[in-house]
Amino acid sequence: MLDHASASSISLDVKGTTQCLVQLYRWEVGEATRIATYRHHELDSLKIRAADSVWNLGATQHKSQLAACRRGADPLDRCLLVSGWPLSRVNRTADSLWDAEASQHLYELHTCQRRKDVNLASCLTLYYKWDSDRALRVADSLTRERLGGRR
Repeated sequence: MLDHASASSISLDVKGTTQCLVQLYRWEVGEATRIATYRHHELDSLKIRAADSVWNLGATQHKSQLAACRRGADPLDRCLLVSGWPLSRVNRTADSLWDAEASQHLYELHTCQRRKDVNLASCLTLYYKWDSDRALRVADSLTRERLGGRR
């Protein structure tokens, strides 16, 4: 019986599918919730797989866009968004590149920490092209750590 398929096509979330199964098909709440959760996970997986397949069709174009954005003057995330990349892919790509270059970023951070003529976040952004949000988060975190250590 495909009650769960019918119910999940009617509803957009687990709660709605559960209610549908309970009210229309007289399922037990626990079983309906378990099946609804499983079904929506399955639908999400199919949606992601389809999006990945479409994305992979343009792999060559995406590589050249990434290379161009890395060479450009604009922040990487902004450049990729302007190039039409979805925000989730922009964030994953930026984080992946960031992690791969961690030792370089640590060097940049230490270099800026030694400078007394410029704010830490400004130094990281201006001289090393750090994303301003990331630079501010790091600077704020270090300031909180330093102030917390004095108590």
